[in-house]
Amino acid sequence: MSQGNPLLPFEQETLRRSTAVSAALETFTAELAPRLGLAWSHRVLPTPYRWSHADDRLWEMEEGVLWRALHQDGDHQRARAFLTHAHGLQLYVVQRPHRPGEFLVGALLPAGVFEYDTTPHPQAVSVPSDPVRAAAAVRRRLLPYYRLASTRVASGTRFKQAQRIVIGRSADGRPIADGLMPRAALALLHEDGRWHLDPGTGLCVTATNSQFAPEVLVQDAADRLHGLGFEVVLSDRHPLEMYFRSPHPTSPAPVTGLPSAPPGNLGRAR
Repeated sequence: MSQGNPLLPFEQETLRRSTAVSAALETFTAELAPRLGLAWSHRVLPTPYRWSHADDRLWEMEEGVLWRALHQDGDHQRARAFLTHAHGLQLYVVQRPHRPGEFLVGALLPAGVFEYDTTPHPQAVSVPSDPVRAAAAVRRRLLPYYRLASTRVASGTRFKQAQRIVIGRSADGRPIADGLMPRAALALLHEDGRWHLDPGTGLCVTATNSQFAPEVLVQDAADRLHGLGFEVVLSDRHPLEMYFRSPHPTSPAPVTGLPSAPPGNLGRAR
C-alpha cells in the first residue's frame, strides 16, 4: 500500500463536500447574474483545496473579509463562483463560513490588470441567499466602487499598451488573449461561449472543448479586434510570459497563425 492511500478517503470527502457547495453556488449565482444586468454571466468552479489561482487576483488581498474567510477558516467548504461582465469585470462569490444563509461577494482585478497600485480597492460585501436582495446589495454597495476603481487602475497600469492585444497560447495549448481595454474584452466575451475570462490570470481564454478549431477562433478574434482599431500580435508564447519578461516588452513580428506546438508550463505570475 502506498503512502498516499490513507489520504484518499479524506480527499474524496473534501471533493464531495465541495461539489455539494458548488450546487448551492450554481443555483444562487444563476439567479443573481441576470439581476445584475444582461451583460453578466456566471460560472462555478469546484475547488476542494484551500488555494486557487484566482485568490491571488482578489483586489482586497489580506486585509479583506473575503480573503480572511478563504484563508483563515480551515473548516470552510471550498467552491468558488465567478460572475463575469462582458467589459472584463469579474466578481468572486463564496458561501460565508458558518453562515449557510449568506454569501460573500468580492471583486477581482479587471481583465488584463496584474499589478496592484494605490487605487482604493472595492470592498467585498456579505449578501443574503435571496438573489433579489443580494443583487440589490451588490448593485448598491459594490458595483459603483468597482467600476470607478477599475477605470482608474486600468488607465494607469499599462496605458501605453492599451491598444495592443497579444493572442498566444495558454499552458494547455488553448488560444489566450491579453487585453486591457473593455472594448477588447467585449469583442471576445460577447460571443456565445467561445471565449471566457479566466479568473486565475485575468485573460480571455477559449473554452476547453470548443467546437471551433483554434486557428478559426484566433482569426475571428483578430479580425474583430483589428476592426476596432487594436494592434493584434499573434504568438506561440503565453501573453503573461511576454509581459513579465521585461519591464518594457517589445512587440514581436506578427505571424499568420498559431504555431503547431504549445509552449511549456509557466510559473504563477501576478
